[in-house]
Amino acid sequence: MFNTPRASAMQSSGFSDPLASGYDVDPWSGTQSPARGGTPAPSMPSMPSMPSATLNTSTSTSTSASTANGSRAQPQQTPELDALLDDPPGAYIALFRQLESGGAVSLPTLQRLLATARLPASVVEKIVGLTGHQASLGRPDFYRVLALVALAQSDPSAEMTLAAVDAALPGLPAPRLSAAPEAPPPRPPLPQSPSSTFSPWDSTPRFPPAPVSYDTNGPQTGGNPDAEAERGFWRRLENVTVELCPQKEGWFLQKYRVSSDKRAGALLRRYSDFVWLHTTLLQRYPFRLLPALPPKRMNPDAAFLETRRKGLQRFINALVNHPVMRDDGALNVFMTEPNFEAWRKRVKVSTDEESASKRLNPAQEMAIPADLEEKLDGLRTRLPGLISAYQKMVTLAERELARRTQGAAEAARFAVALGAVSEDMPAACYRCVPGGKSCDVCQGTGRGLATVGYAWSRLAEQRERDLATLTDGIEALKRQRDLYMSFRDLFHRHERLSRDGVDALQKRVVGRQARIEAARQAAKPGWEDEVGKLTSGIEQDNSAITALLARRVFVRACMWHEFGVVFHSRQAAMATLAWRAWVAGESGAVRAEGKVWDRLGEDLENMPLE
Repeated sequence: MFNTPRASAMQSSGFSDPLASGYDVDPWSGTQSPARGGTPAPSMPSMPSMPSATLNTSTSTSTSASTANGSRAQPQQTPELDALLDDPPGAYIALFRQLESGGAVSLPTLQRLLATARLPASVVEKIVGLTGHQASLGRPDFYRVLALVALAQSDPSAEMTLAAVDAALPGLPAPRLSAAPEAPPPRPPLPQSPSSTFSPWDSTPRFPPAPVSYDTNGPQTGGNPDAEAERGFWRRLENVTVELCPQKEGWFLQKYRVSSDKRAGALLRRYSDFVWLHTTLLQRYPFRLLPALPPKRMNPDAAFLETRRKGLQRFINALVNHPVMRDDGALNVFMTEPNFEAWRKRVKVSTDEESASKRLNPAQEMAIPADLEEKLDGLRTRLPGLISAYQKMVTLAERELARRTQGAAEAARFAVALGAVSEDMPAACYRCVPGGKSCDVCQGTGRGLATVGYAWSRLAEQRERDLATLTDGIEALKRQRDLYMSFRDLFHRHERLSRDGVDALQKRVVGRQARIEAARQAAKPGWEDEVGKLTSGIEQDNSAITALLARRVFVRACMWHEFGVVFHSRQAAMATLAWRAWVAGESGAVRAEGKVWDRLGEDLENMPLE
């Protein structure tokens, strides 16, 4: 299993020593372990992309992968197993839906499931070795696991290979599971004291995290009434959830379920509905902080759909919590209308700019600072660095999430391997002959190793739960990055759309006035009609100049509001709240793992030495 020829996908590892990195070499994969020697590369290697396991055409990794002359064995055909994967039993489908999270079942969850099958640890290890090549299992691999469990339960002497499963089909019975485990919630409620029992299959969390306090002194508003109104805005935030609907409309149109904690009912929306909303608000509020939409892609994979879902959720939450756009009629219809597509066809929505219908009062005009351009220039020069820094932090956090996901899976594999050793080691005692039993030392050591395996199982479950803290932290970093990118886009729109024709109109007015004076002096026949036309044109131009100058002031007021109120308050509160929650979650995770190790150390005090 450990010395089959290495696949080409693993050649790019930055480490020559397999013990130098726990994420570059997978003992359950079909790749050969490299020879010891050398030192790891100085730079952090990138996460290798594990090749998708085509298990329906391969044999067990526990059997020989090479022929006698050293060449790789030809893959075996498994037509019956392929048919089962194409049309799985209803129980298989229901169990996958019960346990899946994000379209896959994690290895710690799979380990808890296999524990309910009451199989020997050595058999469990073989099943995991056949199917658990990655940190999580998709539908085909999960169905293969259930078929292998059914084979092991129906014929304990059968060889754990996919070829044996294929031979036993279609008469293979359904697997017998005492109680299917639930998929672990992202953040379950934690009791205040650890449980008195220590079972590796009990997924109930035992260690409380540190409480998080969200008190803040708030920003200094300097008497700005709009800023005063936004103080403590984070206590009143509306939380909108965007979920991916499993069923599609047609062949490829994906729908999303949109729900809010402050609005009744859930609504179905398509990606094109979000695009319509973004386009409409962009035309109405060109000088407001409007986040960008995630991109569209034909034939997207599951990872892209999940990334886009999170992007849409950040987008809609930014809109419903914006102090101006949250009251927009189009947004409210988007959040309340059940049949939104029919409403769009029935109603013609105005896309007039905000300045066409709103007027500033004298107090609002006086609140605009005289040095607004200097203030905005200071932000404009720093935005590229801020965006770059947050993009780097997002990338680093996503790498850390991949490492921790792999770490949780490896902890589960560690537990499986220790379970097999705890069963086989006492049987390897010299006293364990037919009719005899192993010595007390070997039996005690086996029990101690089983305890270590239980601890690794608890660690796998704890690490899987703790992934929610890092996932939330990544989303918080992206929200902060989106804020800076929104202002960058606002600067681009302002440069393009704030231009007007006031100077040209004023020149035209001056020219018409000169023509009027010349016509009066010439006093040619019909000069009164010409002067009347020129006077009417001047009045129209002056009216347009007045409107454009009012728009200039309104645009300045918008830029000041977005900078001094929205941006200033959001960038501070979002950073503070995000890091408080992140630190509290990480601190609780460290304490939880520490208690697992402390408890294991106490349990191993009685493990025999000789």
